[in-house]
Amino acid sequence: MSLIFLLSPDIFFAQKFIQLEKANKARTIKFYAGEEITYRLKSDTEWFTATITDVQMDSQRVALDLKYLPVGDIAAIRLQHPGFLRSLGPSFMIFGASWGGFSLIGAAFDDYKLTAGTAIVTGTGLASGFILHQIFKSKRIKLNERRRLRAVEVPVKVF
Repeated sequence: MSLIFLLSPDIFFAQKFIQLEKANKARTIKFYAGEEITYRLKSDTEWFTATITDVQMDSQRVALDLKYLPVGDIAAIRLQHPGFLRSLGPSFMIFGASWGGFSLIGAAFDDYKLTAGTAIVTGTGLASGFILHQIFKSKRIKLNERRRLRAVEVPVKVF
C-alpha cells in the first residue's frame, strides 16, 4: 500500500470544513466533516441538529446528513459553551436537591429539625443552578454581513 503512494507523484488529500468568520477578526470557528452542528435555515424558525458529511468548496455547499444545501441558506448556528460553565448549573441543582433530600431523610429517621436555613440552602442551590443552566446553555450566532459561514477545502499533498 505504501508503495502505491511512493510511486504516484501527485496524490492530494484535502481537509474539508465550514468556517465561521467574524469581520476584522483573525479567530475563526471550524466545523469539520463528521461533527454535529445545530443550525437554523433562513426559511424556517426551528432548529435542526445534523452531522456534516461533506463540504463542497467550489459551489459553497455543505452536506448535512447526506442532504446538500447552500451555506448561504443557514441563518444561525447554535454553539455549546465550554465544559466548566455548562456543568456548573446542573451541579448546583444536584447539590440543592441532595441537601433537601438528606435533610428530609434526617428529619424522618432522626431528631434533625428542618429549619428555614435548610429550605434556604435547598432553594438557593436549585434556583442558582437553574439560572446558570439557562444562561450558559448555548450561544446563538446569527449570520449576517459581519458574521459569515464559508466552505473551505485545504489541499494536502502527500509526497
